[in-house]
Amino acid sequence: MRLNFYIFFLILTIGFSFSYLYDTHVVFAGSDQTKIINVEGRIGSVAVNPETNLVYVTNFQDGKVSVFDGTTDKLVNVIDGIATPFGIGVNPQTNMVYVGGEYVDTLTIINATTNTIQETIEIRYPYDIAVNPTNNMIYVTSDHSNLVYVVNGYTNTIDATFEVQVPCGIAVNPQTGMVYVTSESTDKLYVFDESNKLVTIIDVESSPRGVAVNPETNTIYVTNQESSTVSVIDGKTNTISYSIPVKEIPRRIVVNPQTNIVYVTNQGTNIISVIDGLQNKVIDTIAVEEPFEIAINPSKKVYVTYYKTGMLSIIEDSYSVYPELALSVITSMIIVTGAVVILVVLLKKKKQRSY
Repeated sequence: MRLNFYIFFLILTIGFSFSYLYDTHVVFAGSDQTKIINVEGRIGSVAVNPETNLVYVTNFQDGKVSVFDGTTDKLVNVIDGIATPFGIGVNPQTNMVYVGGEYVDTLTIINATTNTIQETIEIRYPYDIAVNPTNNMIYVTSDHSNLVYVVNGYTNTIDATFEVQVPCGIAVNPQTGMVYVTSESTDKLYVFDESNKLVTIIDVESSPRGVAVNPETNTIYVTNQESSTVSVIDGKTNTISYSIPVKEIPRRIVVNPQTNIVYVTNQGTNIISVIDGLQNKVIDTIAVEEPFEIAINPSKKVYVTYYKTGMLSIIEDSYSVYPELALSVITSMIIVTGAVVILVVLLKKKKQRSY
């Protein structure tokens, strides 16, 4: 009878340790405090070079790109001579910046080492930009021409185009080479491989716009503006695994691949939703004013532009995950191993007594 009690107690201990591992996989240390920087004119998009810790903000109204130091948050340079700049992308490996002149049909290529314009390429109505630093390919959506342009970063020439009905947001997984394009008017996500071949088209929810990829987990996140949700897609199977409710009009989205924390701008409610990518649920909200575009320097800062204004909001990316996860794993494994050893010893003693 006493032995049965010990066995029952050990089973509870093992179950508790695994429960502890699941429930405490993350300890959050997020900050709701934001810092606002005033930028002249009407700003559009924002991009970050994590290697240099420089932040690039397009000024749609004044035809400039403002450059900020990511450590001090101070303006360090202004690059002008770019008409109607909106979309922007950075290759941290080559230190090149790509800016779309939305209403002048040009893609401007900036040498970020010298902060000078190196070249311009003719692209009709360039909108969103994604860069694959692994193969140095730049992808530019053109919603008015129903095309995605593929620019070779080595030659600064257009290598290819592929068709997407009214393409909007775009993201690339540098580890797999897969490219993901939202089609806002058709409620679909187009998936292309590294050779620019269409792999599949995924039906998401209503009015998809922003898209982001976590290359570490091969997970894709899509904001659905009219559904007020985020679709979570398994990059291996190209199937939707979760739909996460957020606030009204989720526009853009970024992910920290190191902590698996996802940030969503909800334009309709002046809120940033913070999602735990492991549990696939909202774990915090951050108040901002009219959040529009968003970029992240992982484990440092999140940058949010304000719609039709000259304000840039800066949020500390201070959510901590992996240290607590590692501690939980080690603790649980010690408990389970000890429990198994004790259980084996007790079973051996019971067997010896039976003879």
